[in-house]
Amino acid sequence: MKALLLAAVFTLPFTPLADMPLFEKTFGGSENDFACCMRQTADGGYIVAGQTDSFGNGSAHQPDAWCIKLDAAGTREWERTFGEAGTADGAFCVQQCADGGYIVAGSTSSYGGHYPSMWILKLDARGDTSWTRVFEGRIASTLRSIAQTRDGGYIAVGNGDENILKLDSSGNREWAARCGRLLNCVEQTADGGYIIAGDSIYRPLDFGYIPSLSIVKLDARGKEEWRNPLGNSFTGRANAILQCADGGYILAGDSIGFRSASDYSPFLIAMKLDANGHRVWSRAGREFSSAQCARSCADGGVIVAGNTLDDGHAPDMLLMKLDADGREAWAKAYGSAGGWQYASSAEQCTDGGYIVAGQTDSEGQGHYDLWILKRDQNGDGPGPTGISDEGVDGRSGFSLSQNYPNPLVTVTNIEYRIPREADVRVSMFNAAGAMVKSFPERRLPQGLHLLQWNGTDEHGARVPDGLYFYQVSGGGYSLTRRMLVLR
Repeated sequence: MKALLLAAVFTLPFTPLADMPLFEKTFGGSENDFACCMRQTADGGYIVAGQTDSFGNGSAHQPDAWCIKLDAAGTREWERTFGEAGTADGAFCVQQCADGGYIVAGSTSSYGGHYPSMWILKLDARGDTSWTRVFEGRIASTLRSIAQTRDGGYIAVGNGDENILKLDSSGNREWAARCGRLLNCVEQTADGGYIIAGDSIYRPLDFGYIPSLSIVKLDARGKEEWRNPLGNSFTGRANAILQCADGGYILAGDSIGFRSASDYSPFLIAMKLDANGHRVWSRAGREFSSAQCARSCADGGVIVAGNTLDDGHAPDMLLMKLDADGREAWAKAYGSAGGWQYASSAEQCTDGGYIVAGQTDSEGQGHYDLWILKRDQNGDGPGPTGISDEGVDGRSGFSLSQNYPNPLVTVTNIEYRIPREADVRVSMFNAAGAMVKSFPERRLPQGLHLLQWNGTDEHGARVPDGLYFYQVSGGGYSLTRRMLVLR
């Protein structure tokens, strides 16, 4: 539940239950079916938006937009598909409106000029269409995020000639603007303006591009107040942004770590920004991980959903709970060994548990099926679990925590636990495996220990930004974890 609640959004009371319903559900047919967004509704159920190749007029690689309403136990109450045969359509964002209906944003090739165009659908509480709007452009266009505003209208962002749209309550355009390349998330702020995030082009490639993070603050009329306070060369993308109760922001997505100009990897990143967009804290995940969604929790923390690789290098769903200072409370991965699972959306429910939505090729009927997990307050529940924490040796009781803050900006903390007195050495390595810093070996007692590193090498010089490994060895055991240096 968001810490900052807007007047147009339902306020759901937080009532933890000892017997909260937990479930694992798949929805789909013989083809690919995906969940792109999921929200809890005022009646305690859920609304899901996505794409289906299996139902309606959908077919292989030519999906229909798809909305499903579930009750609190995850049982389907109704579903609707939208689109014509032989075209591609998708619903990428959904929100319940003040009237109990739903606003849906995505892309359509079925309507307008039969070219990918921005698409908005207003549904009533039963899922029937009240109205639709198509906004065409000179380039393939889509909407990735939409929110109802306090005036009863809507703000929507995506990719197109104009990728920011402010609409009235009937979906008519009030004003439009363009910023960056692809905008993935928008939220109205406490001052009536808007916070928007996505990516721009840092470096073009033969196929695609390396993204740079794009963050923009607009006033209520769409005038830019500030842009990219982290700099225009912060490589990565934002998939979620939300305002906190203190006026700052939580941003989540991925950051690009470079080994060389042609060798790079994404890392999940979650950041707290102040009211002017400057970094307060940041946290990074494993290599080849990403964050697709972040939402506020009742305790002031954040729930982050995304993906991480299992030990077989296949993606698992990832659900991570951070406290208000960015420290990891817990992280859970969900998926079957060798299977491919992706999380696209998550939020805390009114009972204190969490709902996660995405897709899996390991469960259900088709290649990919829409996959929904209801977890308890610790992220546990029915269904397959994924990778274990790489920083724990279960045989010895020797453990190494993820450094914090991560990425390292000025200094980072490394905590480790040894089960008995031992001679312990801590070393830092760059992505090529070369040691850049080794701390003197020390005889330490059993228990928890803390070491700080300021990002300098053996000669006291600052190491370059990028991917590093830190290793703690002692008592016949050794554990290694990854970190980012990003100043």
